[in-house]
Amino acid sequence: MFNKIRILIALNLLWLLFACNSTNSKPLLIEFSADSSKIIIGAINEASLYQIKNNIKTDTIYQELVSVLQTPEDDDSTSMEINWPGKLDVIGDSLVFTPKTPFVKGKVYLVETMLNAQFARSEEIVKSNVGHKVKTQQQILRR
Repeated sequence: MFNKIRILIALNLLWLLFACNSTNSKPLLIEFSADSSKIIIGAINEASLYQIKNNIKTDTIYQELVSVLQTPEDDDSTSMEINWPGKLDVIGDSLVFTPKTPFVKGKVYLVETMLNAQFARSEEIVKSNVGHKVKTQQQILRR
């Protein structure tokens, strides 16, 4: 009897872990456009994309969903990251970041967003390595 209860509890825990993890299982696709003039963010989960499409033109906070930082040069550790200003638009099922000034060839950019973010993946939960913050999605792009 006790073994049946333990098996039932274990199966419920496994189901819970997989159910919680499946909503955010696809990583974002973050890349430059073909001409490197914009940054394209794709594979956004459906619920987030729906909210963005409905609110990006009316709520200014949605313009802060993505931050683009120019990172310091590898050989110059005294440089600071520079916030790269731009505008977000939805085109199809992707979010497009258009900079106010063109990206500089040869520079490195860090793209950060909370889109598709998750608190922990199932393997982190099992290993008790959850942490205390939601983990941002990040991608380094070289122009």
